[in-house]
Amino acid sequence: MTQAHSAHHKLYVDTTAGQVFCRCLGDGRPLLLVHWTPLSSRMYRHIMPLLATRGFACIAPDLPGYGRSDPRPERWSMPDYAGIMLEVLDALGHPQACVLGGHNGSSVAAEMASQAPARITAVVLDGVPLLTPELRAAFARLSAAPRPATRKDGSHASQGFDTAVHLLREYLPGFEVTDETLPLVYETLVDYLETDFISSGPIAAHYDLAEALPGLTPPVLLLGAERDSLAGNFEPATALLVAPRTHLFQGHHPIHFPSRATEYVEVIADFLNTPD
Repeated sequence: MTQAHSAHHKLYVDTTAGQVFCRCLGDGRPLLLVHWTPLSSRMYRHIMPLLATRGFACIAPDLPGYGRSDPRPERWSMPDYAGIMLEVLDALGHPQACVLGGHNGSSVAAEMASQAPARITAVVLDGVPLLTPELRAAFARLSAAPRPATRKDGSHASQGFDTAVHLLREYLPGFEVTDETLPLVYETLVDYLETDFISSGPIAAHYDLAEALPGLTPPVLLLGAERDSLAGNFEPATALLVAPRTHLFQGHHPIHFPSRATEYVEVIADFLNTPD
């Protein structure tokens, strides 16, 4: 176990949608970290110590239906996710907080700021899922996807592993499985299995982030990466936001590489510590 693991305080928060698992670290200004899906708060553990040393109280929850949190109710929406995250802040005694969300987590973060603009003091949107009509229709169809079953060719035996690799290739174009990258595959596989094979695609399909972005009133930092799967949305999202700060990372997204954690954190801390 690394120091980054053992340093985190782990707890469960009771909400109206069940228990939400959280990793917490640091004292100071509250910063809620909303993970990409179908990943979990595990993805932030290597940046939390760096943010804590810069004066932030990091709260990284597993969204309902992900990680160690309870399954979400059958009927669910992006506003529901935002409402539960606000409940988490209430339970932890934070009337106000900054929020960082990545990919689908960006939709949660934006919706939190829309629902409670007086409570969200700054927003970091790390990749924004502006869906085309084709993607929206494809995501909506995921609600009818069957649960995994055995297959005559035996491919069910590696389905989880193969799905984790496929997801990483979406996040990291050109990704290959090597001795060095195998731990990342296993971590992604754990996150995938903890979803119990239930997709958030239909939830994303019924939420239009493009409608929410122009109305955001807290200061906004828009992040992206040249080789991220959502890179094509960076300029359209910039145009939708009112006076955002922006930063486009070179190459792959640094969140996937502990060696680039400082690069990632410095951009975020600089934005959050700059007066309006």
